[in-house]
Amino acid sequence: MSKLKLVGMGPGSPDYITSIAKKSVTNADIVIGAKRALTLFQDHINGESLPLTAQNIKEGLQYGVKSAEAGKDVVILSTGDPGFSGLLGSLIKVAGKDVDVDVVPGVSSVQVCAARLRMLWDTAELFSFHADVSHKKKLRLIEAIRDGNRVMVLPDPNSFTPKDIARFLIDNGIAGVTPVSVCENLTLDDERTVTSTLDGILEQKFDVLCIMVVGAG
Repeated sequence: MSKLKLVGMGPGSPDYITSIAKKSVTNADIVIGAKRALTLFQDHINGESLPLTAQNIKEGLQYGVKSAEAGKDVVILSTGDPGFSGLLGSLIKVAGKDVDVDVVPGVSSVQVCAARLRMLWDTAELFSFHADVSHKKKLRLIEAIRDGNRVMVLPDPNSFTPKDIARFLIDNGIAGVTPVSVCENLTLDDERTVTSTLDGILEQKFDVLCIMVVGAG
């Protein structure tokens, strides 16, 4: 059975790359990942590299699978941790049952966000709107907050930004004074944390790399 590695690259800073991630990339014949990921590992790539974009992601993953089947040592880089809003689901669909996917976990931005806010997140509700901005999921978000849970949300940068989320929650009966924190560009030089309320978030803009925490802990 062929094997390829899906490696979590961490939240973005070189300081958060794990040793096993560096070793996996160093030993790979082919490294596949977004431009930002490849740049982060540029000092460790010895083989071929293939940039992934929104337009070629399926073809890129298929190339990785076929290369692994041909006996190549292939590493696919995934933002943060592959299992949370990462590439694991997409890769499993492409790889099928004939390729053994070795998942190497990474530090996720959710973990860093919780650390920055000094919050326990074992009871928090996690929501990612990166690939699914369905009305059904939005309703689940409302219910989680109404039930008194603190929620950690990965917003969609195009159609469900922190501002959009705040407006949606307020319009659906969540109090505008509900506490909110937004952690932006975590581990990067321009990292910042904004603590406010749903009302306060309505007038603010954030970078695409952000996590929104709603509710009191």
